[in-house]
Amino acid sequence: MKSFIICLVSISVLFACGTEKKEVVTNSIAQDLKSTKAATDTIIEQTMFKVTNDSLSVLKWTGSTFIKSHFGTVNFEGALGIFEGKLVSGDLTFDMNTINTEDLNGGKKQKLDDHLKGEDFFDVEKFSKAYLKIKNYDGKNITGDLTIKEVTKEISFPAILEITQNSITGKADFTINRTEYGIIYSSGNFFDLAKDRIISDNITFNVSIKAIK
Repeated sequence: MKSFIICLVSISVLFACGTEKKEVVTNSIAQDLKSTKAATDTIIEQTMFKVTNDSLSVLKWTGSTFIKSHFGTVNFEGALGIFEGKLVSGDLTFDMNTINTEDLNGGKKQKLDDHLKGEDFFDVEKFSKAYLKIKNYDGKNITGDLTIKEVTKEISFPAILEITQNSITGKADFTINRTEYGIIYSSGNFFDLAKDRIISDNITFNVSIKAIK
């Protein structure tokens, strides 16, 4: 009889432990599903604003040497995501085939355009697009991943945005080190060159953007 009672107690304990473990697992799964649903709801509730290639969305670039500089534009388009009145995401695509020098004319302009599009610089035949994936905007700075020639680097830069119910307008300035993207032509950090032949590693960008819902 004593052995029988001990056996019953053991079975009861095992059953209770099994039930407890089952409840823990069930609660864990429920929490995971709740978290997944919350994340999904956030994505679904984003309002997307379209950025089109027009005069209201302009990317201006400036590159320089020790004695002179050149500037021009590149076309881009994409979309920005808004959640609860804040910028939470964005995908912009830059058409590198549209590199356009604005401070030169005629043959000199064509020569520089072709050089920038060639293998020494952006090699647009192989890498026709560049990308900016916006990950965060804290009200002052945008953080995102910039991809040029299939090299991706995280960048952060100040930006001013005005968000309304139907549109987003903004301006931003940022600078990149071109050598970080494999563009080392005439870089003083890679080649022993006379000063008048060195091209700055930095490229400055000025962005104006307009997105419509």
